[in-house]
Amino acid sequence: MRNSTNIRRGLIAAGASTMLAASAVMAAAPANAAGPGELQIRGGIECHFGQKGSTWNNLWYQVRWMTVVNVGGSTMRNVSLQEINGPRVTVREIKPGKSMSKWNTKTKRWQRPIETRWPGCVPTSISGYTWGDTYDDLGNNFGYWSTNIDRPANPRIPAPPATGS
Repeated sequence: MRNSTNIRRGLIAAGASTMLAASAVMAAAPANAAGPGELQIRGGIECHFGQKGSTWNNLWYQVRWMTVVNVGGSTMRNVSLQEINGPRVTVREIKPGKSMSKWNTKTKRWQRPIETRWPGCVPTSISGYTWGDTYDDLGNNFGYWSTNIDRPANPRIPAPPATGS
């Protein structure tokens, strides 16, 4: 009788420890799950100078561009990128760590979803915003980029007189 009681107690203890282990795994499961998706807008303005032998329209030009990257942990669906007073691009989904940009094997460069090319490198700007089906931190869903061309002062023109008291 003593052996059967010990065996019963051992089985109850083993069952209890199995239940505790299973509940600990279940409680830890949400911490191991992927975090929510997070859209981040990126953009810029690049000035390019052509190579010797280029046509005049390729001699000096700028590219204004924007894209969206999913910096979160889960797929973002129905993602839109809108340039203010410009085009809008929508994709079905962006997986974690991926962007709207695609590698163009023909031109051997990244093709961005919103991209414009202008002759010359005059001061300009580009701005826009992004959103998807899932709510995410809106702090990085708007972007603005601009260029400034700094011209050094002409040393032959005298500086204006300093004013002060």
